[in-house]
Amino acid sequence: MFSAGRLAVGAICSGLLLTGCVETDGTSTATTAGAVIDQRLVSDQGDIFLIRSDGTVGGSLRGEPTVGTFTTDGREICSTYTSPPSLTGREFCSVPEIDGNRVIFNRRDGSQSQPYTIEG
Repeated sequence: MFSAGRLAVGAICSGLLLTGCVETDGTSTATTAGAVIDQRLVSDQGDIFLIRSDGTVGGSLRGEPTVGTFTTDGREICSTYTSPPSLTGREFCSVPEIDGNRVIFNRRDGSQSQPYTIEG
């Protein structure tokens, strides 16, 4: 059974998947939050990032559990964490940039995340 919030996130993300591309030099790159929700994202270093449709974030960073929540406007994802300590106390907002099965999160401050492979 779906909760109202879960259904709303799913509906927003499903609708935006069709419009979340930006033309750059003749190539198309998805920039939609919905493309990474409920996908297992794994870095080359073995870090795991999970952005779940129930509004939670999980996984592991350098062997430490990652626990948090997120909101999205369909394009940008903003997350806060209760674990690990290196991520707590700040909000991280970024736009996923997808190329094939790889994603990099472009942060508001101009920095980028490490690349992740979308494993599904």
